[in-house]
Amino acid sequence: MNEKKQVCASLRKDFNKVGWALLIYYGIMNGAIILASIILSALAAIWIAANPHLSPMQVNWIYEKIVEDTAWGYTLAVIAGAIGLLAWKKSWFCFHGIWKKERPMSVGSFFGILAVFISGQALYQLLTPLIDWLFTQMGISLADSIASASGATDSLSMFIYVCLLAPIWEEILFRGYVMRTLEPYGKKFAILASAFLFGVYHGNPVQSPYAFAVGLVLGYVAMEHNMVWAMVLHMINNLLLGDTLGRLIQGLPAVAQEVIFMVAIWGCALAAVILLICKRKEVASYFRRGKMHPLCLKSFFTSPGILTLTGVIFGFMTLGLLLTML
Repeated sequence: MNEKKQVCASLRKDFNKVGWALLIYYGIMNGAIILASIILSALAAIWIAANPHLSPMQVNWIYEKIVEDTAWGYTLAVIAGAIGLLAWKKSWFCFHGIWKKERPMSVGSFFGILAVFISGQALYQLLTPLIDWLFTQMGISLADSIASASGATDSLSMFIYVCLLAPIWEEILFRGYVMRTLEPYGKKFAILASAFLFGVYHGNPVQSPYAFAVGLVLGYVAMEHNMVWAMVLHMINNLLLGDTLGRLIQGLPAVAQEVIFMVAIWGCALAAVILLICKRKEVASYFRRGKMHPLCLKSFFTSPGILTLTGVIFGFMTLGLLLTML
């Protein structure tokens, strides 16, 4: 018993580093958003004062499209986070360790994994009404959370961040730093733990379960193939399903738009089910290899760093939901 406690204590010590590191970046990210807003507000005020001929509509446009655009804050946070990660983990880890190549990705494998990945949208569509209903019973509206999770970008800077910068940085952070740090304790454990933290980090009651599910796929791709392919899948999700497809079909009637989305998403879900049935022996064999040790799971989910990170993010999420009731 004492030996198990010692092992758990040692594991918690290692897992703590991951939790505290992500919590520090969470603070940097929110601080960067506030800092960017302050700087942009000051610059906007100077510009408006120097151009008194601006109409109220033009002034509102400056504040709505520039000052309130959080993409600048997120971008600043990415720069600070990348510099911090490089300084902490050193160049070998950042430029070699997280980019390990395993099996090459064939065309057939890529499109099969893509179908499984996109089918996560089907899971999102199934779970969102249920989660919304549960929160409605408590008198809490998830309208803002749903809009935040599914809304298209409204500025060029946010489009660049969401569709290009965020997929690259989030893969480096979660499938790079987190997953590779946890890999010595087992591949499947590292995939599961990084996906859990990826879901937590989204801090959205309807988006977090979806992020966890797709995080499992992204983790598998990065672990068994290469992180570049995980970035490609992430970009496809954010670029095509999150923004571009909606813009391409926005001129069509609402019913036609709904049909196109349903065919794309549920068609991929059907293809994924067929693929998994056909590959069931390979899938079962993969899950049987290298089982996750219970002590790793117990130590991870009870480590103070992970618990604090989860509590802080979900605490802010809960606070935001409660404020909608006022």
